[in-house]
Amino acid sequence: MRGGLRVDGDHQIDPRRLAGALVAACERAGVVFHRAWAERLTVVRDRVAGVVTADGTALDAGRVVLAGGSLSGRLAGVPEDVLPPVRPVKGQVVRLIMPQRHGPFLSRTVRAVVRGSHVYLVPRESGELVVGATSEEMGWDTTVTAGGVYELLRDAHELVPGITELPFTETRAGLRPGSPDNAPLLGPTGLEGLLLATGHYRNGVLLTPVTGDAMAHLLSTGELPEEARPFTPQRFSTATALTEQPA
Repeated sequence: MRGGLRVDGDHQIDPRRLAGALVAACERAGVVFHRAWAERLTVVRDRVAGVVTADGTALDAGRVVLAGGSLSGRLAGVPEDVLPPVRPVKGQVVRLIMPQRHGPFLSRTVRAVVRGSHVYLVPRESGELVVGATSEEMGWDTTVTAGGVYELLRDAHELVPGITELPFTETRAGLRPGSPDNAPLLGPTGLEGLLLATGHYRNGVLLTPVTGDAMAHLLSTGELPEEARPFTPQRFSTATALTEQPA
């Protein structure tokens, strides 16, 4: 290794457990969940009027927050000129089990660049070790490939050679929501009542708290907080308009 940094304040969280905890907390606070897919946005007189779910239920709302991850640009009924410019970016991960007999195999998160590729090893309290993640522009493909798994284990082995002796439990491929500049899309769109919270690319779970705070502030006051203003969806429509002006 050429060098490294020890960051004692670096933390990690299990997204699966976090999602379950957030749902439970919301239900305790009185939030009502409609678990059918949102199939179509309802628009009346050039403003949002609600959504229709896959089971045919019509839900009326004066404002809708579109936070559909990589699928955010595929909600029917959204006018083409305000569809979020979000693309899917494939990421493969590998999950292993660490032995607990002689203390922790790895006690802190390790992040590195190996052969130009980013790799991380994240130990969980449960004994799971997550190795990730590839970054592939493969459209909507979610196939786990031998090459992807090989590259992850190869690069992880460069950092922690003993990793190849660990039991193998799971592989998975997911789709990140990437925007044209790989930064989030937060705030109002050109359609009145339609708000975006998507495009977080590789940092979705990391930016969950600040995104929630920003959208809550917007919904309650009508204004985006200062830290979210550089990430409004209008930054792309403005850039497009400037490039399309005649010389």
